[in-house]
Amino acid sequence: MTDVPAPIPRLIIDSGGHKAVIRDVLFTPDGERLISVSDDKTIRIWAVATGELLETLRGRMGEGPEGKLYAGALAPEDTKGRRWLAVGGYPSRWGIRLIDLNAPRDAPLRILQGHGNVIYALAFSPDGKRLLSGSGDCTVRLWDLESGETIQVLRGHAGYIYAVAFSPDAREEGRIVTGSLDHTLRLWDGAGNPIRVLEGHTDKVQAAAFTPDGRYLLSGSWDNSIRLWDGRTGTFVKRLAEQDSVVVSLSISPDGKKVLTGSGSSPFTANVFAIPSGERLLGFEEHENLVAATAISPDGKLAATGGGNDNEIQLWDLATGRVARKLVGKGNVIWSVGFARDGGSLAWGREWQRSDLFGKRSPLQYRFQLRREGSKDAARPFDPGYAGAATAEEDYLRALEEVGETRVRTPNGQIHATLEILVGDEARHPIERGPSDGSDHRSLTLTPDGTTLISGGSWGVLASYDVASGEKLKEFIGHTGDVWAVAPSPDGRWLVSGSHDQTARLWEIASGKLLLTIFPASNGEWVAWTPAGYYTASLNGDRLIGWHIDRGEDRLADYYPAERFASRFRKSRVVAQYLATGGNLDEAIRLANLELPHRERVDRTEIADLPALAPPMVFIAEPFEREMTTDQAVLLLRAEARGVNEAPREMWITVNGRAPGEGGARTFTRNERRVRFETTIALEPGENRIAVYAGNRHADSGPEMRIVTRTDAPALEKPDLYLLAIGVSEYADPGHNLNYAHADAEAVADILKAQEGKLYGRVEVRLLTDGEANRSGVLEGLEWLIQAGTQRDVAVIFIAGHGLKDERGHYYFLPHDGDPDRARVTCVRWSEFEHTFRDIPGIRWLLADTCRSGGITGKRAPMIPRDVGDMTDALRALRSVEGGVVVMSASNGREASLESSRWRHGAFTRAFIDGIAEGKADHDRDGRIGIKELDLYLTNRVKELTEGQQHPMTEIPAMISDFPVAIVE
Repeated sequence: MTDVPAPIPRLIIDSGGHKAVIRDVLFTPDGERLISVSDDKTIRIWAVATGELLETLRGRMGEGPEGKLYAGALAPEDTKGRRWLAVGGYPSRWGIRLIDLNAPRDAPLRILQGHGNVIYALAFSPDGKRLLSGSGDCTVRLWDLESGETIQVLRGHAGYIYAVAFSPDAREEGRIVTGSLDHTLRLWDGAGNPIRVLEGHTDKVQAAAFTPDGRYLLSGSWDNSIRLWDGRTGTFVKRLAEQDSVVVSLSISPDGKKVLTGSGSSPFTANVFAIPSGERLLGFEEHENLVAATAISPDGKLAATGGGNDNEIQLWDLATGRVARKLVGKGNVIWSVGFARDGGSLAWGREWQRSDLFGKRSPLQYRFQLRREGSKDAARPFDPGYAGAATAEEDYLRALEEVGETRVRTPNGQIHATLEILVGDEARHPIERGPSDGSDHRSLTLTPDGTTLISGGSWGVLASYDVASGEKLKEFIGHTGDVWAVAPSPDGRWLVSGSHDQTARLWEIASGKLLLTIFPASNGEWVAWTPAGYYTASLNGDRLIGWHIDRGEDRLADYYPAERFASRFRKSRVVAQYLATGGNLDEAIRLANLELPHRERVDRTEIADLPALAPPMVFIAEPFEREMTTDQAVLLLRAEARGVNEAPREMWITVNGRAPGEGGARTFTRNERRVRFETTIALEPGENRIAVYAGNRHADSGPEMRIVTRTDAPALEKPDLYLLAIGVSEYADPGHNLNYAHADAEAVADILKAQEGKLYGRVEVRLLTDGEANRSGVLEGLEWLIQAGTQRDVAVIFIAGHGLKDERGHYYFLPHDGDPDRARVTCVRWSEFEHTFRDIPGIRWLLADTCRSGGITGKRAPMIPRDVGDMTDALRALRSVEGGVVVMSASNGREASLESSRWRHGAFTRAFIDGIAEGKADHDRDGRIGIKELDLYLTNRVKELTEGQQHPMTEIPAMISDFPVAIVE
């Protein structure tokens, strides 16, 4: 391998799905897993039955396109128990990477070197012993997997190779087909000797495959046609079909009777045609953009197609077209941006309506606060964070097409490689783009003073130009996808941009400096970070980004969610001061420390130091499979922790979120880089989520999971449920009164009490409303809850009312007799709730609605002043509770929770009533509502009720299974 410099961590987005074009999708032979390969430089492994993302594999990444994956292929398991996944892409010098999916993830990869350009196509032979690779060097290589050597180089094509395939025949009698940019296919024998050139297509051939019996060969081209050829001789049989778009992929069903095609141009329909008649059986129209990846399940029932603006994978019934599951991340393309005219916030939109160089035809939907709204505190003018729905369109400055006599245009008024600057009617300074600098102009704006032009292009290119001379001034480096929208701040100091990479970014125009990257997730979570890695985030926002650390091209990379290093980098005050100082990190930290208590002061951490601070890596040797079923009552667990740069100090496990008792933890004192942990676990009936952790003195690892389902076990008695329901509408100070907080607590109590004898054996409720919900009453209720349940029971706290932060950042619940000015002695500090959850032995569930305001209709109730983050930090503290707490919060970040006379409840409780009491959350109609079903329903229903103004936040720890919360009659 080439020498690799010390790895510099990269802060990257992990939204739970792909964020760039999906190039290949591959079913495992048993049909239980789907593997996807993407331009976003990741490989993702999904559970077909549930759509759950099981694993993400990352390799070496470089700047720009370095590390992009354009092709993947999966071999059958070989005689040594290896299952090779081959991936290739850019650059060719990194070779074709062979990953043994049955090996530990820190095992070396095998690298096949030989191509001189990008790898575009891969295919394994039916026996898994050979591999074909097609490249931009216009050659195909035939590889021997055992030796890693090239058997034959197949030459003859005059263009890039986009398609390769083996016939199903034995090696000697087999066939190989290749398809190229040169409009031809070539047929070769199994040893790589040429047989025939297949001519007829009038454009690039991007897909080719044999039918399972080897009788036919099918090809798909940019001429929109699918051609049928004789699989043995290459003789042209017929033009099988033609679709309304270019054919970029095709997959043949196991019975050889159907072909599924992808689509590279509008209308982006994936089609199913009959073989050999060519009859169009089905058109699948659920993708709204390029469909580059297709696959059919081994049983021939499911189709998988990867594409669309959101880079989703659709799993659908091949016979009916009905969608079974959608595998997608939490990001969306940013199509429009704007800057508030008061300079205090920026806005963006995710809805594409029409192509527009100035981004004005797509609406602004959401806003991100930069400066504290209404703040007169000059010392802290910046207070960044997601702020909910965008205000009126006229409140924002969009891209400027014209300033005075200066205007900009492209020759056709659309995306184009040429841009013209006009003064009056005189065209000056054409600005040309080519493949090396963004290809074209996709988004444009002038600055408010008319002196500078800014243009966004393909592949993340963003640059400014001098209007007077046409010379390039600055390049804005950061985006990794096409830049679709730009807008300047009213004072011309800053620029906001939106991209296909699903981020909005804030820049200083004069210097080109990136100040802030914002990733707004589709579920209302968000995270915003500086180039130095300091960030601010919603409750789960720091799980949307993480640190990628390369280990060379012959190793999988390490990845650590940002929350692993949150104590060093989650610093909202540093982010605020970074904006205030124009990107001066040292000064930002100094100013932030002036505001912070001594224990919270920030010591600068360099990104390059992170590898030395990394937590141990955890590997589970037994059981190896991530999910398994057993009829045994006891499970042997064998795990290992490996220190990256420092020895592990401890390992521990949880089962369904709880410590299993004796043998569940072990400490290590010998300073060994590799330590082992072995124990036996008593399995509960049904699903057991086993999580293994390891830690060193700097950080703890995330959980390495196994899901073991015990069958044929006697059913346990129904658990009991204990509910502490608190709702305060009437306060001792009437100025704080609300309308429906008490009604919310009563409704939740009634709904859960109705589950007594159904899902739960007993349901015991302590209800505290208005005057009963004084400080002492709340504290007594918390003590009651600690004493009430056992390890197999469910404990629930529901709180509705006001919450506040004091000047030290401590969060409080305002009881009936609370005084915000004397919070420390009259209110209930959040740590009381946190300590209660730590002392509860069973499943713990919090329903929180403490950021109340007036309703959508009628007069708004008085608001208690709140500091940045509202109760986000308080809820985040519950993550550290061993075993985890299920948290459902009524609103996100700075959003107020709304109540209305139309509902006679808060929106959150109204949705809770609809979901459980009326059974609307029973998504799969099985008569039971699981916690994840309830989460999905609450998210959608609250958004609907509040017209997009309120977004609930939910935290369901990975180690807690999807437990039922209600039975629906």
